[in-house]
Amino acid sequence: MTGPGLLYLALAGYIAAGVAAGIARGRHRLGRMSGASTVASAVGLCLHLAFMLARTLSMGFLPFASRFESMALFALAVQTTGLVVYLATRQHSAKLGTDAASAVLLLGALMPFGFHPGGGLNPILNSPWSAFHIAVAFGGYGCFTAGFTWSVAHLFDRTLDLNPVVPRRLALAGLLLLGAGILTGAMWADSSWGTYWGWDPKESWALLTWTVMMLYVHLAGRRPSRYFNGICYGLAFAVMMFTFIGINLLKWGLHRY
Repeated sequence: MTGPGLLYLALAGYIAAGVAAGIARGRHRLGRMSGASTVASAVGLCLHLAFMLARTLSMGFLPFASRFESMALFALAVQTTGLVVYLATRQHSAKLGTDAASAVLLLGALMPFGFHPGGGLNPILNSPWSAFHIAVAFGGYGCFTAGFTWSVAHLFDRTLDLNPVVPRRLALAGLLLLGAGILTGAMWADSSWGTYWGWDPKESWALLTWTVMMLYVHLAGRRPSRYFNGICYGLAFAVMMFTFIGINLLKWGLHRY
């Protein structure tokens, strides 16, 4: 169960959920396709969580240490957030976006970067702050990605009447989670390197992501326009993805796999 088989099945579930959500955007068989999308997401999430649990039990620590594991965790956060938002709003276009994003992330973990069988834990990661820091930070990434897909759906599909309050609430949740990740990361850095903050590129760009979304929350008002949502979320998403992928590929700083 620690091999990639469960993740391939989870990927199939996310793709099926996205296809069903796309079909449900039409008028025919709406109820049936809505249910199918929800079930496919739930099955995919259960399989994804089963893999994470099995890997944790086999290695003795949470599987957050490698590039493969971080991509898989990101996909899990996006799919979880997307399903929660969908159950609260029943908006298929936005769910289609989070299904697609989680499928692409999980495919990226399995294909370009390749499955990593796991191994010993780097001593620098052996800290009580480490797992919490990574988990809540990726939770924030999941909220921002869900808000971005909602904003894209609202911007390009003029037939939708999406609630403009939802992206602001997702931004607030993401700010809380990513902010907690930055703070616990500082505590982890102090215990590991003897300093709370070193202006490492990933630290700086994570703070920039948080700052962009904080400005959005303060400037958008309680019912921001679809255009303002799209601009701010597009900028924040670009910064967030550079933080997650670009810095690793450029091999800047200490935070890389």
